[in-house]
Amino acid sequence: MANDIKQALEQIIAVSRQLLSCILAVQNKIQGAVGVTQESVSETDNNSHGDKEITMAELTELLAKRDGLIRHLFTQYLSIEIAQEQDLLNEMATLDKQLSDNLQLCKQTLAAQVIKLKKGNKATKSYQKY
Repeated sequence: MANDIKQALEQIIAVSRQLLSCILAVQNKIQGAVGVTQESVSETDNNSHGDKEITMAELTELLAKRDGLIRHLFTQYLSIEIAQEQDLLNEMATLDKQLSDNLQLCKQTLAAQVIKLKKGNKATKSYQKY
């Protein structure tokens, strides 16, 4: 049973790393782009995804997969059993914090870009009046 818990935690960690990699690629693209569509974001760096586009559907799928794995782990096993894999739990918690931090940074960057676009639209409308 301890082996099952270890495998479940390792699977969660692997999916978390994939998700973090995708989020970092999206974040790099957002920071480097003037206009970004919500449908897809092309990667700028050469990591495990190559030149593949990351879509919102893929990010959503990874998030759902990770969520399902975590829910399954904590409903299937007792907390005492899970606590025996402290190193893997710590790694999972560290990845979770990195995911949260990077998602928050993406959110702030996108919010700043939206504000910048709105200001640009206001200026354009002002010039069109004359």
